[in-house]
Amino acid sequence: MSTFAKFLLVILKDKRFWRAVLGIILAIVLFMSICTSYITTTMQGAGSALADQAEAEYSYWQSTSVAQSGYSCQGEKYCSHFNYSTVDWCCIFIGYCADKADVDKEEIGYSINTGIWKDNLIRLGKYEDPDTYQPQRGNVVLFDYSGRAHHDATGYTAHIGIVVDVSDDGSRITVIAGNENGNDGSYWATSSKINKYDLSATDDSIACYGSVGVEVTITANSTNTLVREVIAHNEIGVLYSEMNNEYGSVIPCDVNAISIGVYGWHGNNALELLQRAYSINLVQVQSVCNSYGTAGVRVINAIVTDADWSRYIPDSTTANCIKAILLTECGKQAQNETSLEDAQYYIDICNDNGITDYKCVTYCSDILNQWGIYSFDGGGCLNGVNGSMTLSQIYNSRRAWSDSNYNYYNRRTWTYNFVKDYSMPLIQ
Repeated sequence: MSTFAKFLLVILKDKRFWRAVLGIILAIVLFMSICTSYITTTMQGAGSALADQAEAEYSYWQSTSVAQSGYSCQGEKYCSHFNYSTVDWCCIFIGYCADKADVDKEEIGYSINTGIWKDNLIRLGKYEDPDTYQPQRGNVVLFDYSGRAHHDATGYTAHIGIVVDVSDDGSRITVIAGNENGNDGSYWATSSKINKYDLSATDDSIACYGSVGVEVTITANSTNTLVREVIAHNEIGVLYSEMNNEYGSVIPCDVNAISIGVYGWHGNNALELLQRAYSINLVQVQSVCNSYGTAGVRVINAIVTDADWSRYIPDSTTANCIKAILLTECGKQAQNETSLEDAQYYIDICNDNGITDYKCVTYCSDILNQWGIYSFDGGGCLNGVNGSMTLSQIYNSRRAWSDSNYNYYNRRTWTYNFVKDYSMPLIQ
């Protein structure tokens, strides 16, 4: 046997060699997994948000009795949101979900009356025949329990719900609707409940669908990836791609209210982020809160009752509970999804205002995140910025925006220098 063969045999018998090989393989697999996850992160739009909110409301009543809720009945929660007395509330329930999910009610045809809602869908071009339309998650579905022939003849509709799931073959849907199963001897609206059930996508009781809230997949691309990098850095000091424990960022008092997470979501936006985590995995969130005693109870109550956090400043124990939620897998997922959704939203606003160059878009998106989505409007800090301007021109005209003391000059300057020298990654 040659000297090389003997050497190779010794190496192959060495356990340390194989441990090293295995470690290298695992590291490569982990790296590829992280890269793939980062590049292919997707976010769903209004349809997912509307359906998610309906799921969260249904889950809430599965674990909370009316007596525990502080309301006299389920319908009161939704009717009181609009300052109504408790009336038949199937439409009102969806309007509530739209408000809480930040979905434009006009875009989904909202009305307190199902007949008017159906007419609005026709006007919007979103009325869909159940015999020919493939429903999607987040659509609304209207019913005529006398059958589709009756609806076609009369235009009558009796009830409305939200499609929260569609089977893989499209043949069946799952619906969540309010104001169902009432009339237990009392007034229907005060005895009815939120219900969840499956049925055929072409069931004869379905009068029509409303193709509203259609799923929109937002895939991580070069521009929204860059926007996330910049916003995360400017909010908590770390590029998004370098996040670790920063997911658990909690600032109890940041301009008179709490700020949390990788974007520094503030006030009610912070609460909405926790609600999103709760809708992803309520068991995980509840488990964390249970370990924090009364502080955890406060957080859960705020999530499920949709508290007002516009001026909320938590104590140290409650802040630690919130941090623990943010560091769970569902907390991180909520931040990944919301940050990507926000980034794309800012990009769309820039595009609508004629800003298309990715570096200019990124610079302006950071301002939109900090100063609000109406910054291009009259009096806003991006008023007058247009697509003919270069990055340097936008920077020189907007780097000191805030007041005469040049507040946020450093933020604008860091963003300008980072974006100016940035080279697009291989994410397409």
